Amino acid sequence: MIIYLTSGTENSIMAKRFCEAYPNARTEIVPDNEEARQALYEKESKSGKHNIFITPARGQHFKVCPGTAEPYICCNYWTLHQATNCPFDCTYCILQYYLNNPLLTVFSNLDDLTDMIRERIDEEPDRVFRVGTGELADSLAIDDVAMAGPELIRFAAEQKNMILELKTKSDKVGHLLDIEHKGRTVISWSLNPQNIIQKHEFRAADLKTRMRSLEKVQKAGYMTGFHFDPLLIEGDWEKDYEELIKTLFKYADVSRIAWISIGSLRFPPEMEEKVKNKFPQTDLLNGEMIRGNDNKQRYFKPLRISVYKHVYECLKKYGGKDLFIYFCMEDADTWQQVMGFAPEKNAHLDYMFSDYLRTKFPNLNIPEADKITYEVFHTRRSWE
Repeated sequence: MIIYLTSGTENSIMAKRFCEAYPNARTEIVPDNEEARQALYEKESKSGKHNIFITPARGQHFKVCPGTAEPYICCNYWTLHQATNCPFDCTYCILQYYLNNPLLTVFSNLDDLTDMIRERIDEEPDRVFRVGTGELADSLAIDDVAMAGPELIRFAAEQKNMILELKTKSDKVGHLLDIEHKGRTVISWSLNPQNIIQKHEFRAADLKTRMRSLEKVQKAGYMTGFHFDPLLIEGDWEKDYEELIKTLFKYADVSRIAWISIGSLRFPPEMEEKVKNKFPQTDLLNGEMIRGNDNKQRYFKPLRISVYKHVYECLKKYGGKDLFIYFCMEDADTWQQVMGFAPEKNAHLDYMFSDYLRTKFPNLNIPEADKITYEVFHTRRSWE
């Protein structure tokens, strides 16, 4: 392993953590300029996910999830880019298209990132910000070394209008179990049937391992979340997803579930070539797909509706009616056909999260606000 350090980060706490965890790793200093970074990315284009890059985060690394354009409904989730990339190799991972940096990258200036969060959420104290680190990286895959999760959990515990989500396909939860989180962190897992995990989620933890980790975080008092996304329509999917959901609720304490999302395979058309080159034997692209309104490849809508209805009904059957289930990047008609209702717009869905959390978890003292509070972002600077 090689640990690359941007010049000036040699004595950072993040560099110390990784160098101590991997004492036999070779370290290399990278000049702090764009030319040197691009040269490093080119050099590591084939083996980058085996090596670490520790560098300062520059620019705005806390922002609203980019989501997708109308008519799809998004939930106004906020993302914190504390790291990029992960050691797993999922055939469907959109990061292989979006990221030009192949390395496992961890930012060294976490204090600057939490300052960004604090500044933003203080501007609107009456609305709840759901903040996650899982957009450009698995939140926990290397966090037992980086230890950003514990710092963020402690930070979230002291905020009045923030809920932190750490999303993973790993079992790296041991370092989180003794933290005073005050209930303000959701540990969540992306889930698929075990046969899908074996075919498409290389190096990720298997389903049983994820479930054992779920038991640990529940015992430690955390809220939990689950993401059935992307659902893959292949093989005997009806049976496979029903068995997955039955298994989930053998382990999951419904009273601790904050939210569950559903979404299906979608990706930019240009990503097809990357998938074929990296995973030449995969059958991921065998299904018939169309170009959606967001210019992404998606399953035909009737197929999506079919799998959504099945998963939604199974969740209600085995998990009960008191679950907050939402779609990621689907339109109002899909909501109506599957769930019998639809949020009026993004802000309405954002408000629905807040209202549900305030009602189900009264100990969190979620600010009580009406829909108007969520209608407009009160600040319009670089946050959008």
